[in-house]
Amino acid sequence: MNNTHVVSSEALSRLHLFRYWRAGEFQIIIDGQPVTITCSAGSNESPTVAENLCAAKAERVQLIIDGAIERESNYEKPVREEITHEIDEYNIVTRNRYGALVLNSSSVSIFDIDDYKRSFWEAIGFGAKKDKKTAIVEHLRGIFAKHRQRDTSWRIYETCKGIRMIMVGQYLSPSSQSFEQFSREINADPLYTMLCARQSCYRARLTPKPHRLHIDRLKFTCPLPDDVEGKYDEWLANYQDQSKNYTVCRLLEVLGTRISEDPIIDFHDRVCCSDISLPLA
Repeated sequence: MNNTHVVSSEALSRLHLFRYWRAGEFQIIIDGQPVTITCSAGSNESPTVAENLCAAKAERVQLIIDGAIERESNYEKPVREEITHEIDEYNIVTRNRYGALVLNSSSVSIFDIDDYKRSFWEAIGFGAKKDKKTAIVEHLRGIFAKHRQRDTSWRIYETCKGIRMIMVGQYLSPSSQSFEQFSREINADPLYTMLCARQSCYRARLTPKPHRLHIDRLKFTCPLPDDVEGKYDEWLANYQDQSKNYTVCRLLEVLGTRISEDPIIDFHDRVCCSDISLPLA
């Protein structure tokens, strides 16, 4: 994967992503005693602006403790992830908290479904036991038949623990009511749905989860402290090497007749499901 575009600061901010991250230690006073705290902040302008925002955060913490101002009730945490690839204004690849690459997209609708809706009798242990992934796909087929639109199709992928579905020819804004309703209807993972709504974009993991490769999870946060870069580079090289032996998903079927001509979907397929013979992770 190579950078093909320099994304504007406005586009990054819209996705709650930052190009520059800085962290620093600051001393505040609590009950007359000095206490050291760590503040981090991101900026799309420059590293200097990020450093200044760290200091401003520490000052704000002191003001809150002193009772001079109130804590913001609607404060939203930015996505604290390293930007690795800037594809276009609507699609950014980041490395998440445990080290996997993630596509952040505000142009393609992507849903993760980890389970199917069980009937009352199934929930209490009656009836034939269904294969989870098969049941999810059957449920999606029924919904697609009900919602079928002429110029849309749904791409259904198998993942390690469930199903991923990508819409072709239709985009649902994660901040819309239709997104919430549709997510409930297909039984999309609630945590995934919440993260998409908060970030105002869809997220698709492109590389395996480390524990499925039998290696330790990444324990460093963004921004990386100066003294761990060597360890980080060593971990990353091992992770990338082991990732070659696994795939994230494989295409099972396509509902509808519209052919995908979206370069982002092509990118997704090329990166995370190019070799269907590999085990899922």
